[in-house]
Amino acid sequence: MFRDLRTRVTATRRLLAWVLFVILLGAASFFFFKEHAHPALRRASIVLMDVAGAILVIKLLTFFLFDPLLSQRRTATPGFARDLIVAVLYSVVGWFILKDVMGVTVGQLLGTGAIAAAVIGLSMQETLGNLFAGISMRLDPAFEVGDWVEVSGNLRGGPGRESFIGEVTSMTWRTVQLRTENGDTDIFPNRAIAQAVVTNLYVPSGLHRRTARLIVEPNADLHLAMDKLTIALAGIPHYPHHRPEVVVWGFDMGGAILEMRWWALGFRHGRAGNFLALRLANTVLPREGFPLLGPHGATTLHPRVRQMSETALAELLGKLKLPVTWAQELHGLIQLRHVAPEEGLIREGDPGQSLFSVLSGHLRVVKPVERTEPHTGLYWETLAELGPGDWFGEASLLTGAPRNATVVASTACELVEVPKSAFESCIRREPQILENLVDLMETRAHHLEGLGLEGHPHPREQWLSQIRGWFGV
Repeated sequence: MFRDLRTRVTATRRLLAWVLFVILLGAASFFFFKEHAHPALRRASIVLMDVAGAILVIKLLTFFLFDPLLSQRRTATPGFARDLIVAVLYSVVGWFILKDVMGVTVGQLLGTGAIAAAVIGLSMQETLGNLFAGISMRLDPAFEVGDWVEVSGNLRGGPGRESFIGEVTSMTWRTVQLRTENGDTDIFPNRAIAQAVVTNLYVPSGLHRRTARLIVEPNADLHLAMDKLTIALAGIPHYPHHRPEVVVWGFDMGGAILEMRWWALGFRHGRAGNFLALRLANTVLPREGFPLLGPHGATTLHPRVRQMSETALAELLGKLKLPVTWAQELHGLIQLRHVAPEEGLIREGDPGQSLFSVLSGHLRVVKPVERTEPHTGLYWETLAELGPGDWFGEASLLTGAPRNATVVASTACELVEVPKSAFESCIRREPQILENLVDLMETRAHHLEGLGLEGHPHPREQWLSQIRGWFGV
């Protein structure tokens, strides 16, 4: 099995190994200095002892000073800054050794070794390019460790452009390392990054719009398809002021191209939203009677039974404290609704004129929260669970108030939607039923308070007045 030695050797053990190595090197130089009196050998011994002392001091500074200070920065550990500081320290030590021990100045070396310097410079062109590109990226940072970035350009020297997406895991003096969503590590020279187009998927705002497209068959009720898909996309975790939307983007293959838009917090959240949006689109539209178009024509529709039996309708009216005799009149006006897992049903702030009753399955009342685990993104925090026998949306049905919460399906559900238009005439004919509806709202308000949610803090007279005005009684 593969073993990573870096995980088995601690930093303290590595430091002690370097200290032991320097001590041995200094001891060997000292004894070599005592045994040999030749000036050249004595000078070599002094150089070795100076080098050993310099290595020991720099290692101690790095371990006790640079690493603790720079580890708080969102850079690689030990990081590009630490490497650059260590390189400068070694350069200063080398300059002092040449000047004080060898009696050679940097000017003399440059004057006598111009050709050698040119050869070395040409041979180190790639290395120096990566070094200075790394310095420029640190001086003007466009991304840092932990950001997700997209790198596009002529990255391998071929004729076309390539794109790579990954999380920045390390930035050194020579390379930038990206970890892809598949767990692979891509290593790019700093020069390649400096010459490419880099899109930071995490900054400046954190929220970035993502899109997905599909083609539907032209239909006179295309606006209804867009409305249904828009509500379904409410299952993607989102802020109330950044809600998903659906627009007509263009035309292709004889159909309308719908573009689904939503806002994501981070790349991984955007990818999850993309998968969910495509699944909901391919589930909701054929179910609601809107075929998708592809190279081989329209897809097959999968309509569901929408009629509710009179027996089930009578049971529902009994739960709502409405006359059971209305069942025959309302039959055909109240229909069944089928909802897929993670499909949105209502959105906070939207206008509404209907009530929902759960026949099977489970839903949850949610609000968005930001989290960093398992990856940075928006997640739904569950405020309440809804199951068979529960109902919700009565405030919008009875008073026309906007939806006060977002409800998302946890599993496949079968619901009953009771629209205002279904029994508007019945209420006008029997206005005394309004007292029962107020009782329903009071019961629901107490239920919401028991769940820790905000109820409807309105007096009974105010509710009664709102219901009468809404239904024109």
